[in-house]
Amino acid sequence: MSPQTTDLYSALQWHLPWHKARVKFVASFILALLQVTTVNLIRIANGLNGQADKKSNYRRIQRFFALFPIDPDQIAQVIVALLPAHKDWLVTFDRRHWQFGRVQINILLVGLVFQGVSFPLYWTLLPKKGNSNTTERIALMEQVIACLGKGRIRAVLGDREFIGQQWFKWLDQQGLTYHMRIKENAVLPGTKPQPKVYTLFRDLPVDHQRILRKRRWIYGQSVFLAAVRLKDEYLIVASNKAPAQALARYQKRWSIEVLFSALKKRGFDFEQTHLTDPERIKKLIALLAIAFT
Repeated sequence: MSPQTTDLYSALQWHLPWHKARVKFVASFILALLQVTTVNLIRIANGLNGQADKKSNYRRIQRFFALFPIDPDQIAQVIVALLPAHKDWLVTFDRRHWQFGRVQINILLVGLVFQGVSFPLYWTLLPKKGNSNTTERIALMEQVIACLGKGRIRAVLGDREFIGQQWFKWLDQQGLTYHMRIKENAVLPGTKPQPKVYTLFRDLPVDHQRILRKRRWIYGQSVFLAAVRLKDEYLIVASNKAPAQALARYQKRWSIEVLFSALKKRGFDFEQTHLTDPERIKKLIALLAIAFT
């Protein structure tokens, strides 16, 4: 093994209870991935091991993706271990959809925010084109809680897709703080005609912000509201706790855009994968997650 492979192998073997040969292969794959900066498996095979036959390397890669199961909890532990020790994480949700020919790839992902970047922790492929639902979000969040513990989660962040009564209620029941951007035309109940939530902030000058002291009912939940007026729209954030921190924390949700940019054309060119099987794609994301971290 090269010195770089040996170092990465040593770091991985503490957290991956796999056969040594399997950990060495993953270490070599990740270093080749970093070298060629593409998920094209043929190019990775060419960079995998200079002393081995390229066709042999490619068959090894194919066998790994076809036959070897990956435990997402083990990968999550690797990600957390590679990051600096942290007592309270901002957890951010996002979803990305791509289409390769007739194949739909719809990824729901949860990341940990650190120094302006989200690092992938858990993910799933949705068997549909559209938005995630509450059940799918809860399933991922339960994995995050099992990995980190509730005490290490400072807040959960999400854009306008991640709203709804049952989702907000579940986060509240778990004792988790959330800051979710809501739709500016969400209805405020109690009066007729029912006003839209943006009317609470329509006197704000552009680039100014306001935090309301009293809770409001939105999506059947009592929440705090904070907003900033942008040039052509309002950015309104609903929180169950810590409203004074809502806008500053929500701003860090942008860090997940940095992640997806790195996974796609500005980094590992993920959109060029030829994998179509969901389980194999999830394995590829696992290796990308380690490489990125």
